[in-house]
Amino acid sequence: MRYGKPLEITHHLGANGFLALGSKVIAEVCLVLQQPSGLLLATSKPFYPQGSYRLPTRSIEPGETVMDALERGARDEFGLEAHILRYLAHITYLHNEGRLFHSYVFLLRADDSLNPSPRGEPSRRLHQVSGSDLVAAASALEQLPADFSRELGSTWADWGRFRAVAHRVAAQALSET
Repeated sequence: MRYGKPLEITHHLGANGFLALGSKVIAEVCLVLQQPSGLLLATSKPFYPQGSYRLPTRSIEPGETVMDALERGARDEFGLEAHILRYLAHITYLHNEGRLFHSYVFLLRADDSLNPSPRGEPSRRLHQVSGSDLVAAASALEQLPADFSRELGSTWADWGRFRAVAHRVAAQALSET
């Protein structure tokens, strides 16, 4: 509660092969990293469809708290200490396979000590986006093709529909500030 009252969203995904993979992971933190310029950081990887990017996320491991996962994600992904500005949203995903999945979305301050690849992922790209760009990113993710991805173990379409939700919700929460 010390980081503000988050938006509480329940999103029905319908059938979604990406979430049906049977992973033991049932929750993640989503890092909305705000730079001193006010722009946000999004990431893409070489195997993503061209032009696709997303907000960085980190799985919450069994026995790990949300705060521990958030701190680990900021440190491992960007070499940052987690400076939380606001708890933006808690998203509960429902889908036909019967599992629940949760995303905890936080706005963090990213300072000049940002290291874009502390874990040796030099191929990952960073994108600077505005809050309103998140809606365009969500639309692009929702329109990814139904092609199967070996890296995901699912189709790009299922992954994109799942990933788009946090972008729309984060944009909504940021616009309500």
